[in-house]
This record gives sequence, C-alpha cells and structure tokens, in this order.
Amino acid sequence: MPHQMQSPPGATVAIDGREYLYFAGTGYLGLHGHPDVIEAACAAARTYGLGCATSRTAFGNQPPTLDVERQAADWLGAKQALYLPSGYLSSQALLGTVGSQYDVIYIDELAHYSLRDAVRMANRRVHAFAHRDPDQLAEQLAASIKPVRRVLVVSDGVFPVLGTVAPVGEYMDVLVRYPGSAIFLDDAHAIGVLGANGRGTWEWAGHPPSHVNVAGVSHVKIALYACATLSKACGGYGGIVAGKGSLIERLQSGKTCYGGATPLPAPVAAATAKAIEIVATQPELRERLHANARRLRGGLRSLGFDVDDAPTPIVCLQLGDARQMQNLQQELMRAGIVIAYFASYSGVGPAGALRIAVFATHTSEMIDRLVEQMGRLA
Repeated sequence: MPHQMQSPPGATVAIDGREYLYFAGTGYLGLHGHPDVIEAACAAARTYGLGCATSRTAFGNQPPTLDVERQAADWLGAKQALYLPSGYLSSQALLGTVGSQYDVIYIDELAHYSLRDAVRMANRRVHAFAHRDPDQLAEQLAASIKPVRRVLVVSDGVFPVLGTVAPVGEYMDVLVRYPGSAIFLDDAHAIGVLGANGRGTWEWAGHPPSHVNVAGVSHVKIALYACATLSKACGGYGGIVAGKGSLIERLQSGKTCYGGATPLPAPVAAATAKAIEIVATQPELRERLHANARRLRGGLRSLGFDVDDAPTPIVCLQLGDARQMQNLQQELMRAGIVIAYFASYSGVGPAGALRIAVFATHTSEMIDRLVEQMGRLA
C-alpha cells in the first residue's frame, strides 16, 4: 500500500497515522498549510464554487485567476503574467510558442521530463549535451555538420533531485558567438528560493526582470526565457510565465493550454494568489530557508558526506548501492524522520539517490536531529 500524507506538507507531517519530521517534497517556504492560504481557498469556494466549467476564452476569467496574474507580474517585475493549469504545461506552452524561432535546440542531458516533452513541440533538431557542461556544449556547436545560427539552450534552473544550479553565465559566454540565440530555464525549484526577491535563477545570476521573456528587444543580446510552477516554494498550484506583454499575448492567442483547457478552480487560484503575496512581502521566509540550508549542508559535511555549497534547499546523496540507501531511508523513518529515495529520476544514477529538502519552517533542533540520526545510521 502507498503511504498516505494526512496533513499539509511542512516541517512535520502526519503519514499513515504517525507524525514525522519531514525533509522531503518541495514545500520550501512552508506555505501549503499556512492559515491565510487555507482561508483564501475556503472563502473562494464559498463565493465561486469549485470551478468555472468553461475556458478562459469564454467566461472563465474568475477574479482569483486574474489576481494570481496581477500578483505574479508585480512580484516578478514583469509587464504581465499568464497563469496556466500546471507547471508541467508552462514549459510546453512557452517552448511551443518561442522554440520555432531557433535553428537548433540543445538540452541538458539530465533535464526534467517536462522539458524533454516540451522541446518536441518546437519541431526543431534537438541535441543533448553533458550535464552542466558549457565546454561540451561549445564543442558540439562547433562540430555541427549544418551551419548553426540561432541556438536555444534548454535546462532546469535548479535540478530537482541534485539541487544544483544551471551555469547560465557560462552558457551565455558560449552563445555570444551565435547571435540571436537564447537560454530557456524551467525555474520550478528556483522560483521563491533564489534571488534577492525570490524571482529565480535569472535574478540570482544578476539579470533584471526586464531582460526575461522579452525576446526581440534590442538591449537583450541573448534572449532569456523562464517558466515556473507555483506548487513548490510558492505554496499554491499552477504554472506561471511572466514577461513582456507581447509575449504573453502570443501565448494567449496561440494553440496552448490557455484557450484549450479549463482554468484551475477558483479556490486553488485564490490560495495561490495569497501565497504569492506572502512570498513577495515576507523575505524573512527566504532568509530562514537559506540559513537552514547552510546549517544542513554544514552538518552533513561534518559527518564526512560530500556536500557542495549550492544555494538551494536540496541535498542529494548517492551512497553505496540501492539497498544501502533504501535501508537508510527506512531506518530514518523508524526514527521518525522522512527523507526521499528515488530509484529513478532525472539526474540520478542507476542505484538511485537520496534527496533531502529543508524548509524555512524547520527549526535548528529539527535539522540537528536529522544530522545526528544520519551520523548514527549511515
């Protein structure tokens, strides 16, 4: 029987009738069970019901849906934003709209499944390059049989299990030789986490929002694209694309899930809008998250684990074989602590990997307890 989570994801959860310390999942800012977020959903359910039962091109633009777009655009420093049914679909919508402008697509070999699906929609040649390896990207481009002009590099901003960040500055150094090129990031695990305002990988790398999703503007030498999900750090649900008005209008008018799918239910949208408001106005959540991530990484390094200094709340451990990692996960559960084991996923080796995620809502004592148990059991 699969495990059942019987409470909102947070620093502690109820699973199968028992309370655990929870170091898994993606609720990085601890907002999924926030009382204001829950109340926003309840109020919207009472006012609007569960769903509009029509598309946004008909009469499906309910106030909570539009609130998400306004809140997201303001927070992300964009002219407009488009709220889509899921993060998975946001990459398909955006890549399906802009991908055909490029001659060839190069994708990180460990990119998430959603990106692999999305690049197929661009109807262009697609090549994989070694994970986070700008040198191999440059070599492949130089060795291309057909002349290469406009290149689109596709990657996760933060890789969901490995916790590493795409070296976007180095990719840009490669692409300056190919005018009209672009980089596309799925920022699912970076939005709300990286950057001074939580705007994601591009902000963390030093690029202002006026340079993102604004293709065709003269001051942008290499086009920068990004999409994200609101279901992880942001504590809500749905995909988001924020950028220049003309790009958003193309997404709305094209053959995307905007017009062909029923929008998210009003309670989900209302909860998401409230969660975005909290993320945008309470930077202390992100500060606590980063402090907790440093404490976790430092504690694991003190035990001898090979843990890097990535600025993310995700730590990936690949220890011995699959049985050893599964046993460690099970022993931690017996001790009242949950971490994740992935037998297969984008980026993990044949033996799988352990994934530890820390949240803003974990206390120092909780983190220290995890580290202590890891030292005792590993």
